[in-house]
Parts: sequence; structure tokens; C-alpha cells
Amino acid sequence: MKITAMTYNICSGHNLAREQNIEFAAEVIRSVQPDLCGVNEVRAFTADAPYDQADALGRLTGFYPVFGKSIDVAGGAYGNAFLTRHPLISREVTDIPDRFVEGERRVEHRTLLRCVLRLNGAPVTVLQTHFGLTDAEKRSAVETAVSLVRGDPDAPLIFMGDLNMEPGDPILAPLLDALHDTAGRSDDVKTFPSDQPTVKIDYILHSRQFRTLSLRSMDTQNSDHRPLIAELETIW
Repeated sequence: MKITAMTYNICSGHNLAREQNIEFAAEVIRSVQPDLCGVNEVRAFTADAPYDQADALGRLTGFYPVFGKSIDVAGGAYGNAFLTRHPLISREVTDIPDRFVEGERRVEHRTLLRCVLRLNGAPVTVLQTHFGLTDAEKRSAVETAVSLVRGDPDAPLIFMGDLNMEPGDPILAPLLDALHDTAGRSDDVKTFPSDQPTVKIDYILHSRQFRTLSLRSMDTQNSDHRPLIAELETIW
């Protein structure tokens, strides 16, 4: 079975010109028509977005939406989302332990959104996340993610998100060792900033039960990131 997986940091519905409209992100997702899509920087009932952006994306794209709150912000919530065309079995949010280092900026609390769906007759775990900016945050996030990945090594798993690290970052290495990178640890498919991308910080990783067929990005300024899109094949 072939599937299209997509991850997209939508900048809370802002395009690169800082205009805000959730239709910017919905337009990109509809044009790709993925089977499943992970979304970062999603707001729900905040002062600047007084509605649930995940639900809005679901209505505008025809997907089933799941929102996972990371923090309270501007009178509402902020976190990650997941959109799927396949039956959803379960969902949960896992906290990434906060780590503070003297002299570094105060960290923003981060989470992993874990969804289990039925794909090709089997339960498949999808992890969607947005890692922090400081080295201490990143180490905590990688340790948490690797622990979840290795909790059930025989289960098919797809891991997606904005990891705020380039492929050669040694902090990221344990996660890239635990899963297959659809980019093959290359930074050829750059995703940020969206007008003239210079770095790859968005990822789609998977367990051995999948095979990568292709990987691409998309030239769009509907966010400050470009979406990352992988064609995968199930091998069970």
C-alpha cells in the first residue's frame, strides 16, 4: 500500500507576509491531498485566532482533525495537530520534560501528539511534534521521542514535525539512529524559510515497516516553512 505523509508548520495560519488566514494552510494541504498530515503551531480560541484551527483545517480539507495542546497562550491553546483520512483508534499527548540551563532563554513547554490509526489492516502509530530551540530542550525532546519509539519496536510508526535541528546535529543523532529518515540524512530538501530555504529542520521519519519512495517540498509562502511530503510504501 502506498501512502502520502505530510508535515507542515503553519505559523498559526500566517503566511510569510504575516497575514493570517487558516485558508493559507488549507489551500496547501488540499493541493497535496495526503493520506495523513501533521501540523505544527496550531491555535485554538486565542485572541488572534478565536476559533479551533485544527477543526477549521478539518472542515476545509475533508480530513478528521486531532488537536494536541502544548501550552496556554493569548487566552486559548497552542500546540500540534494531526489530520487523517484513515480510521483513528486513539490519541494522547505526551509531555516533553522542561529543561532549563542558566544563561539560556526560558523554554517553551513542548509535547508529542501520539495518534494510532488503522492503515492497511494494522494499527500504525503517528507521532507529531515541535521541538524546542535550546540545546537542553532538544536533548529532552530527543530522549522522550526515542523512549516512545523504542517502547514497541515491532509496531509500524511514522514520526513527523519541526525539530529545529539540521540533519548533522549530534543532538538529533539518537532519533535518526532509531528510525529511517525519508531524506536519508541529507539536507537537500530544505524547508525554512519558505521564500528561499537554507536549512532542513522539518522531518518525516519511519520504522522499518515502511519504505521511502520519494521526498519533496513545495514552493509556497503560505507559511514561513515549506511543507515536507513523503511517498511511503507499507511492507507488511
